[in-house]
Amino acid sequence: MLDPSSSEDTGGETDPEVFEEPPKKPSASPAGKVENSSRAAGKKRQSAAPGGAPGKGAKDSDATGEEEERKERERIQREEEERKIKLQIYVFVLRCIAYPFNAKQPTDMARRQQKVNKQQLQAVKDRFLAFLNGDTQIVADEAFCNAVRSYYEGFLKSERVSRMVQSGGCSANDFREVFKKNIERRVRSLPEIDGLSKETVLSSWIAKYDAIYRGDEDMRRQPQRAHLSAVSELILSKEQLYDMFQQILSIRKFEHQLLYNGCQLDNVDEQAAQIRRELDGRLQLAEKIARLERRYPKFVSADMEALYVEELRSSVNLLMANLESLPVSKGGPDFKQKLKRSSMNNSFLDMGDEGDILSKSDVVLSFTLEIVIVEVQGLKSVAPNRIVYCTMEVEGGEKLQTDQAEASRPHGRKQKEKTSNNRNFCQNRVSERKAEHIVVLNPTTNGPKQAEFHRMVVPKNSQDTELKIKLAVRMDKPPNMKHSGYLYAVGQRVWKRWKKRYFVLVQVSQYTFAMCSYREKKAEPQELMQLEGYTVDYCDPQPGLQGGRVFFNAVKEGDLVMFACDDEQDRVLWVQAMYRATGQSYKPVPPLQNKTTNCRGGSQKPASPI
Repeated sequence: MLDPSSSEDTGGETDPEVFEEPPKKPSASPAGKVENSSRAAGKKRQSAAPGGAPGKGAKDSDATGEEEERKERERIQREEEERKIKLQIYVFVLRCIAYPFNAKQPTDMARRQQKVNKQQLQAVKDRFLAFLNGDTQIVADEAFCNAVRSYYEGFLKSERVSRMVQSGGCSANDFREVFKKNIERRVRSLPEIDGLSKETVLSSWIAKYDAIYRGDEDMRRQPQRAHLSAVSELILSKEQLYDMFQQILSIRKFEHQLLYNGCQLDNVDEQAAQIRRELDGRLQLAEKIARLERRYPKFVSADMEALYVEELRSSVNLLMANLESLPVSKGGPDFKQKLKRSSMNNSFLDMGDEGDILSKSDVVLSFTLEIVIVEVQGLKSVAPNRIVYCTMEVEGGEKLQTDQAEASRPHGRKQKEKTSNNRNFCQNRVSERKAEHIVVLNPTTNGPKQAEFHRMVVPKNSQDTELKIKLAVRMDKPPNMKHSGYLYAVGQRVWKRWKKRYFVLVQVSQYTFAMCSYREKKAEPQELMQLEGYTVDYCDPQPGLQGGRVFFNAVKEGDLVMFACDDEQDRVLWVQAMYRATGQSYKPVPPLQNKTTNCRGGSQKPASPI
């Protein structure tokens, strides 16, 4: 506490009475404090009195700061919402570009010519007649003039052309093509000219023809026509379309790559399956609106509710028809099966027939088989100078033969290719006159691609007991073959006995998939199950079923098919392939590894809760 006698506290003024009477000093202290504090307060009041601005300004500045912060938060939130909308639009654009099943983009827009009418025909006649009379500035030789005169007299003035123009059957391009065919015959009959090719003559004559045909009137509109032609010819590639929409929607390149990979746009099967799932969801929504919830938009008339549902159905029908019209794959058989829908969708679609059940003859697989002979070891029964060769034949097909080689040098790379409908059976033989050594191969599309040694079956009493042939077998997977391999299976309608079979998932059309089991040497499936209406999912091992380590099933009203295989990764691939084929909305999720139990009787601890 400051001393009341200090000059700083009193502002330079002293009270003589305080110093003259020391005993009264304690009582004088409070008085000095009150006086000094009142003076200081008076100064503060005087400084704050004019207008009271500092206190009110502080409140205004706080309110202004809060308002700016609120506006900034709203701006950031608005930008985030716009960003999300742009990303959603870009995902939609990505899928449309990657799999344009509903787009029929014409590639000949620039070549669409307008029909020539009667007035235009007369104008063309006048222009060519003016050229023949020498009234134009187009320089031409005698050969070109003769060609134009023949074209004018024989084509333009003919009654047949007049009737065609009157009926709307001629275009400017037709006129040009007739002249081009005419001069091609004439130029071919002309003698060769040193330094001037006939192609140059043809292009020069065509350019002069275009100048005569256009005339002065169309020369004024030529820049506009050239611009429109350039625009119509601008058909962008997928990469160019991606770049264009990235600039429009402000999407960065790495975001495009993340979205592209996340949507699996490089997988055509996944795109088609996603479209099938979306269309199925739209059908379910229409059924829900029409039968269950009856939640319609507000209409002027109640009669418009039925029309609204019918429009929903027809739009889905159109999209389904467009998807179904696509071939399964390029270069493969184009199976155009009628659409067969589940019972839930039959009320909406009249495009299928209840009797259209998939038959075994509808499922056709065509394989390309390549055999590469590398080396033969242990060939002792043949003289070194004798000629040997290899033959290959597929059951039911013709026999193919490799090049010949000496028995002392049975090395090289001799290959043969063959296309067959049989799944996995072929014979390979090393022949020398009548002696044959055979090896039977069972190739699959999942087999090894590198060359391997195979022990050959030799005739009785042969010296070649250790005969081996090193060869590589390459079997290409057909485009309509989505997955294959050995599975255990049992069902209520098909595969009624639990056993191991070779299965192939075949796509017959865009909406028709079949699970087929095959036997060796058979081109047609032994049994098949159409996947329409089934739901595939992972499941636990079933008691009493011996064989297979991991299980999954396909469920439908009135049917349950159980599958099993020995490898977890193989099960995941099968479930993913069947999930795309069924078009189901539910996406199967692989179980945790510690939930997998041993179907051979081993106990398993329950998984701990997450």
